[in-house]
Amino acid sequence: MSFLKNKRNLLSAILLLMLLAFCLRTHHLSTDLLFHRDQGLHSLSIWNIWHEGKLSLLGPLSDVDGLTHAPIYFWLMLPAYALSGGDPAVASLFQITLEVLSLPLLFFAIKRLFNSRTALLTLLIYSVSYGGIGLSRWLVNVTPILPLTNLLLFLLTHNPKVFITSLVVGIITQMDAAIGVFLLPFIFWFFRSRFNIKTIILIMAGFLLPALPLLVFELRHNFVITQAVLNFSGKSGHGLGLNPSVFIANLGVLFTEINKIISYPYIYISSILFVFGLYKVKQLKNYNFIYAFLLIPFICLSFFQRGAIGFFLISLLPLSLAISIYGLQSLSGLTYPLLILILCLNLIQLPNVYKPNNALTPIGNANIITLQDRKNIIDFMYQQANGEQFSVWFYTIPYFQEEVWDYMLYYYAEPKYGYLPEQTTGFSPNDLKTSQYFFAVYEPDEDRPTKLESWQKETVKNFGPSIKTFSTHDLYINLHNIR
Repeated sequence: MSFLKNKRNLLSAILLLMLLAFCLRTHHLSTDLLFHRDQGLHSLSIWNIWHEGKLSLLGPLSDVDGLTHAPIYFWLMLPAYALSGGDPAVASLFQITLEVLSLPLLFFAIKRLFNSRTALLTLLIYSVSYGGIGLSRWLVNVTPILPLTNLLLFLLTHNPKVFITSLVVGIITQMDAAIGVFLLPFIFWFFRSRFNIKTIILIMAGFLLPALPLLVFELRHNFVITQAVLNFSGKSGHGLGLNPSVFIANLGVLFTEINKIISYPYIYISSILFVFGLYKVKQLKNYNFIYAFLLIPFICLSFFQRGAIGFFLISLLPLSLAISIYGLQSLSGLTYPLLILILCLNLIQLPNVYKPNNALTPIGNANIITLQDRKNIIDFMYQQANGEQFSVWFYTIPYFQEEVWDYMLYYYAEPKYGYLPEQTTGFSPNDLKTSQYFFAVYEPDEDRPTKLESWQKETVKNFGPSIKTFSTHDLYINLHNIR
């Protein structure tokens, strides 16, 4: 393509795609940002660092009991929270900005591995990708791995330095261990031609540097995190093992995730393109790198019997997209008709992000609850209280984890209304001294509806029947007059 030979045209195209990606990812962000347990827990931890100077050695929790990450994510997000007064929408905007700024790095990495045409078309689909936009709008410690992966691919394809590339992998690992730790074997493979004691030291130094707070914590607490990792690794059905069915299941997860970023919901389109792209890659001079970057982390992950969750494979998605685009280019006369079809499929799906109704939701909770929904509930409480004191019970999923509401009260309610509820958890009517009203806030519980019913009966038993109700998406609130 002669267009790509003109540097000014190429730069203009990259900037336009960056602008497109930014606009699609930030549309309705302030109102439709999903805000659940993980978002509240992380925001509250950052709030404590910001307001109370609690520089914990620990960061986000993993879903493995006892396994915690270093606080790299909290430190990364602290400026966005502090400068915005704690607004999670601004924090999400910051994450999106980092990702968009990394797109030129992805372009030059893909250009080096494939060609300019593949790189530009990869950026085009990346910009409009339904699944990619959903991931970008997920305010969680996993999301910064997208720009970090783009940075890693660039570093690996442009005069790679052992320590720097290992450092990036170490940072990814402390964002989410289930993603980053499986990139480490690839780093050893990549620098195999320079393999000596110095290289091993540099790799491990870069990889472990972001984990330094955890190492300090381990020394002070008798290696409790290491013990948790060992316990999990030896756990039957979850830890290390060799099971072909796990590999097959993980392969299905990979194809599902690739489909989300290419041609959702038509998985056969993305699957054909990806497989055909893998076949055509063997003619490239960098085919060993491409295959190894996909296979080594994937195979290492598949040795853990618990199986992969979709986001475990997020670091493989940018390169997988490029492989699929390379396969698309090899289809001769079908390239542009299929490209237009893929663009249309992604654009048609985008309203499902912005409504929201089908965007990415946190694991373990399929309820649709946005940041604006939580603001609406708080506004209802304070408007009904009309300056009088009140108390509130929250029924949350996961159970008894109310950090998301604690954060909303600190960040939104107290600055706007000037006071906090008298009580929010673990109280009976006799404990209330000044409250004139009681509110019961809950969300649907499809897994254990009887548990919610029992909770609702308990609220009526303690505080009488409700006199007013309000709902917003999957959040409900009942008002009880207790005086």
